[in-house]
Amino acid sequence: MKIKNVVTAAMLSGMLFAVPAVAQNPNGGFSAMEGVEAQALSVEEMQAITGQLNALDIAAALTAAATKLADFPRLQAAVLKLAAFYTTNATQINALYAKLGVLTPCQSCAP
Repeated sequence: MKIKNVVTAAMLSGMLFAVPAVAQNPNGGFSAMEGVEAQALSVEEMQAITGQLNALDIAAALTAAATKLADFPRLQAAVLKLAAFYTTNATQINALYAKLGVLTPCQSCAP
């Protein structure tokens, strides 16, 4: 697998976690975060807020989300295709997550 695909997968993972920062108003308006201040976190705080970055968990979440998209078949197909990409390339994606120090144990895998 090409490194470009792994990097793309990592960027898509970041986008999944960034989605709540920008939301559409149900009345047709648009809202975004503004004036956010940043502060350094301790190691304990960082460990408490780390996301579940595991390619298999991401694939499971995408598959679950796709079931809610029955009214939008093209979007549903695209989400399922993305889930299949994560499943197919899980080893390489998780290797990148491990290298970056953000890999977490698989929560959706059977014991």
